[in-house]
This record gives sequence, structure tokens and C-alpha cells, in this order.
Amino acid sequence: MNGSLLWKREVLSNGLTVLVYPRLSGMTAQLSVAIKYGSNDDPEEHSGIAHFLEHMLVGGSQKRIKLNHEIEKLGGCSNIETTNEYTFSTMDVFPDKIAEASKVLSGLLFDSVFEKDKLEVERKVILNEIAEASDDPRDKIEETLIKCLFKHHPVKNSVLGSNKKVKQVTLNDLEKAYDNYYDPKNMILILTGKLSETDFETVLRDFQDRENGNSILRNNRKIEESKPRKEVLIVRPGITQAYLCFGLRTPPAKDIDTVSLDLINAILGIGESSRLFVELREKRGLTYDFESMNVHGLDYGYFSIDCAVKTKLLKQTQTIIQEELEKIKNNPVIESDLEKSKNLILGDIFRSIDSSQALPRILTEMEIQFENKNALINYTNKILSLTEQNIFDTANKYFQEENYSTAILTPKK
Repeated sequence: MNGSLLWKREVLSNGLTVLVYPRLSGMTAQLSVAIKYGSNDDPEEHSGIAHFLEHMLVGGSQKRIKLNHEIEKLGGCSNIETTNEYTFSTMDVFPDKIAEASKVLSGLLFDSVFEKDKLEVERKVILNEIAEASDDPRDKIEETLIKCLFKHHPVKNSVLGSNKKVKQVTLNDLEKAYDNYYDPKNMILILTGKLSETDFETVLRDFQDRENGNSILRNNRKIEESKPRKEVLIVRPGITQAYLCFGLRTPPAKDIDTVSLDLINAILGIGESSRLFVELREKRGLTYDFESMNVHGLDYGYFSIDCAVKTKLLKQTQTIIQEELEKIKNNPVIESDLEKSKNLILGDIFRSIDSSQALPRILTEMEIQFENKNALINYTNKILSLTEQNIFDTANKYFQEENYSTAILTPKK
């Protein structure tokens, strides 16, 4: 098992980290680059710059637009997005087109020229993106919960930025952010799929001689310690159900309790045999769908449960969720539930390894959080070693009434 969770890791002389995971049975090859620059790195007064710059990479000049279109001419597809902790770009192409894809991606990442008229076009696009996210009840309710949980940490700010901040972005702001972060020392190059040694050498030629002397490294941030806000209620016209998001703060990725919380999340909310699925949907038909997550980054974490229910059933749903948290605090988890949930986590990991889309992302996150090619092996070993006592202790440490926050979005009558 462990051998299939191990990849090659190398740091080049210019500081670029390279991760390689060949899959010779694959039909395509993936070339991805993650920049260690996400929305959490933007100062409060310039929140949204990381995301704006992501847009400008592919749409910030006529040359960039033309270059980006080349991938589709090669029969490939591409994607670029911003998260709280990194900007991620990936290209999926036929194996014999990896050299062309490398030219495209390196060309987009290492071109420092942005055009003013394209900035205005992308500004409009981003404002539309913000509007779409605001219209989505699930996006809105999760954003509201995070604001309840985090008063100071920048994770409280939307990755997309706000209308006000996006309207204030200048070309100079973007150029400064580019100079500060878009350097090999802040980049992870990920090669996956059907690759040969020649492909590896070809791609490296496009990246290994690049360098930017202005690069700054990420600052360490304090862990949030403020008291969470108890509840926020938003009333909105145009929706027919209430949206509930319940959660609490949890520790960052490297904390010893994070793996136990991941297993608790699996017990409560992963799969159709999970406790919350059985209680909320199978037994009572309160909701069609719900999501349970333990999210953890470098310096923040949160546990959340969200679902959509009829307004009159909100209190009942909230009670059931909190009752399930009390049960996992007060009653030992039976061995069969423990083993099933461990298998679910391992199954999700292996399905990610098998996925051409998910594999580059999982390698990226392991590198950003742990900087260790054995990170996934270490994680799975920790999952397998967890006991009933670990679950009991962790649940009692975090599942306390004073830690809980609730965000609710209800229809306007």
C-alpha cells in the first residue's frame, strides 16, 4: 500500500519544488503548478488580489489569451483557481503534447506583462463571479459560518474578494503581487499521469532557469483565539428552504488532533451509512443532501455540517446534529464503525490517486502542509492507528457548546 502513496520530490537550485508521480496506465499526462500565494496572504486592505491575479494570468493580455487557447488546440483542457493558501493551475493533455503544454504554462506564469484594458475586462468578470457566489445559498451560508468562527484570521475574507475591494484594484497592485510571489521559490511543479524520463527533462528546461529576486516568503500567522459568534440569521427572498451551517473551530493541519477529527467527520458524515445521513435523511427525510467537513490549513481549521431543510424543521435538525455530537462524546465508537470509517477515508485517498484531476491537488496540499514526500503514508498510518479512546478524547476536547457557531439562511415570508 505505502509504495503507491509515495512520489518523487526534488528541490531545484532556483528553489522550485518538483513532485513527480507517473501513472503509466494513464491515457493522459498532467502538468500542474501551485504558487504558495492564496487569499489568506492578501492584507485586509487588498483582499482579493490573489484571485484577481489568477484571472490576469490567462486573460491579462492578448498574448496570454492566445497562449491559453493553445491547450485546446492540442486536445487538452486546463484550469486555474485560487484557494485560501495557494493558486493552482493545471493542464491535462495527450502524453506526446506535454512539451507544448509546458511551454504554455511556463509562458503564462513567467510573463510579467499585464494590459490595462484587459484588467477592466477581468474586473467585470470577477464582479459577476462574486454575484453568482452571493446568489448561491450554500456558498453564502458557509461564508457566513466562517465569519462567525474567525474574527481576525484572513480566512474570514472571501477568496474572490468583495465588490468594493475588486473595484479598487489597480494594475500596480497586481504587478506588485506578481513580483512578490510568482517566483520558483514559491512554486510547486507537479507532473502526473503517463510520463517518461524524457518528458520530465523537457518540462524542467522550461522552469529550472527561471528566477525572480523579489520573492517574499509566507509569514506565520497566529491561530485564532477569539470567542466564536454564536448565531447569525439571514433572511432572503427567492428561496424556498432554510439553509443551515453548523460548525466550530478546529486545529491546523499539523496538529496531532487533526487526524482524529478527520475520522470523526467520517463517522458522522461520510457515506450513506454515516450517522448524520441515517438520522437526517433515512429515518426522518429532513433533507435531500448534507455535507460534513473537517477543513484544515497551515494555521486554521474548522469543522462544519450543512444542509437544506424546511424552515419549520430547523430546530429539529439542529437538535439532531448536536445530539449526534453528544453521542460521540459520551459513548465509545464501536469497532465496526471505527473500521468502516477508516476504510472510507483510505478509499477516498486511493480514488483521488486514481483520478487525473484529484491527484495533482492532493500532492499539492500534502506539499504545502507538510513538505514531505512521505506525508500521505504518514497520514494513512495515523488513521489506521487511531483507537476508540483517541476519538473519545478528541470529541470531548472540541465538541463543547461554547465552541459552536450556527449560520442560518431562511426564506423571507
